[in-house]
Amino acid sequence: LYAHVMGQVCRRLSTRKPGAVSDLLHRMYESCSDSASTHWGLIESIGSIIAARPDIFGGFTRHLLMFRNSPLSRGHVLWAMGTIAAKRPDLVRSTPFYCLFPFVNDPVPNTRGLAVRLFGTISAEETRSSIEQLFEDHEKLTIYNEGQPVETTVGELAREAINKMDSEKDERKRN
Repeated sequence: LYAHVMGQVCRRLSTRKPGAVSDLLHRMYESCSDSASTHWGLIESIGSIIAARPDIFGGFTRHLLMFRNSPLSRGHVLWAMGTIAAKRPDLVRSTPFYCLFPFVNDPVPNTRGLAVRLFGTISAEETRSSIEQLFEDHEKLTIYNEGQPVETTVGELAREAINKMDSEKDERKRN
């Protein structure tokens, strides 16, 4: 909830003082990179801020990937990328997101589910076969969407992802 609120406050502030929000994002990234700092909630807040104003702060998206290798941050990075992708999938697609492909098969259900959600949102056909194998994955997880918790399973997210990919493919055929 706090990450969503932070994003909405910064969305509003950025209409008058985008430099202040940009400075905040820089400081948040610095804090995440500092080994003496605890970055609980910062990665999600960064994602919410970028998603709230992708037209101004979209350039910060690619920097989230530097935190993907830490098991403690991996789910937060996937959530942030998925939240940004829901508003502007092109921003995520313009990053080297292929480094996230292995997380579809991660042993942690939260990581698997968030990876599936992200790849469905950006219609990453490259991951289709791996996602289809997760249809029967009944591991439960909670995903926060606009500050509200949503209970789901990895299998449900996999079906939603494939449906989004199919819809995107049908849309491209029509155009």
